[in-house]
Amino acid sequence: MMGSGEKNRWGLYGKGLLVLSLFTRTGVLALLCFLAFSSEFANLKMGYNNARLVELSSGRPMRVAYEWTESFLSLFGEPEEVVRTSGGMTWSIRVLGVPFTDPIAALSLLARHHKWTWSIALGLIVPLTIAFLFGRVFCAYVCPASLAFFVTSRIRGLLEKFFYFPDFRLHHGVAWGVLAGGLVVMLFYGHGIWTLILPYFAMGQTIFQAIAFGTLSVAAASLGLFLLLDVLLGKQFTCRYLCPTGRLLGWIGRRQKITIRRDAAHCLDSCRSCTDVCPLSVNPKVDETRDCSVCGECVTICPTQCLSIGREQK
Repeated sequence: MMGSGEKNRWGLYGKGLLVLSLFTRTGVLALLCFLAFSSEFANLKMGYNNARLVELSSGRPMRVAYEWTESFLSLFGEPEEVVRTSGGMTWSIRVLGVPFTDPIAALSLLARHHKWTWSIALGLIVPLTIAFLFGRVFCAYVCPASLAFFVTSRIRGLLEKFFYFPDFRLHHGVAWGVLAGGLVVMLFYGHGIWTLILPYFAMGQTIFQAIAFGTLSVAAASLGLFLLLDVLLGKQFTCRYLCPTGRLLGWIGRRQKITIRRDAAHCLDSCRSCTDVCPLSVNPKVDETRDCSVCGECVTICPTQCLSIGREQK
């Protein structure tokens, strides 16, 4: 049982987690933009290796971007080497030589080529370990698309004051069907199909093509559709029911070590605040915390502050 001081502490902690999740996802979004530009920087470095020549070729704004990028990369070593050891998108990414692999990417490669490389296997270590310990934290702290869905859920909330919107609910198994269907289609059309299926991949591809090539990717239409579904069909509809990555990470972390805990003695029978606010349709009120992304929204909104975050209760 928590005292009033501890309750207030957890309320502030929940707000802190929410702010942290917004900050980290914004950081990931900025990283994707930076990595997309780094390919252009590498070309300019190889072709000119001089800020003045870059300005003469591509204009003053490109020179400024070139100089800033060079200065930033110099903090980590030789700019050319840093660019060489960093790159990719959310599908598979290297940061200063450290690989991170999307589990869906690993499944896709295994299904199509019937083998993995050491780099793919090493890239899975961090994502799978985090999922095992903390569940779907990727969704709350890493996924750049969920940041967009966070915004659309607020837009939907504002529009609901003036218009009626249905709240469709699907079986959580639908996402497994999306995964299976994606793997089958991938066998015929290649890995690029995932840019239309995975929201964060669609966002990454849209950003990369816009910055690196100055063109609009077909993945932008897919991303737009996901956002429209979230506004019209239900709050964070895509994250809850359609995204196969979230479902897979939820399964991996089904016995996650850190999750939401409830002080039943202070939980109000008539209150549904935590259930209503949860972006992933988790129900802490009845201690159903599978799929919890530890975002902190329920801890923040709980009127009696009976929710906390810690080791899973036995």
